[in-house]
Amino acid sequence: MRAMEDLLRLRAHRPGTLVKHAAYLHARTGGRIGSLSHLIREAALIALIEGTERITKQLLSEVELNAAAEAQARPARPARRK
Repeated sequence: MRAMEDLLRLRAHRPGTLVKHAAYLHARTGGRIGSLSHLIREAALIALIEGTERITKQLLSEVELNAAAEAQARPARPARRK
């Protein structure tokens, strides 16, 4: 996550913000790197468009994630036989 944050080119973003919210981000994305990447990318785009150039927890909470699409992309695990 720190590596993703280091790549952000947002003028007002505070380094360490994403790492500080690691537990929230993990819970929000289900630990899926694709969802995490999408969440951070969308938040950065919104921050640029709105002119704040800063990612906050509030902004992250406003980004929509498509969990249904991700679940369909992953094959279901077969049930274990007893």
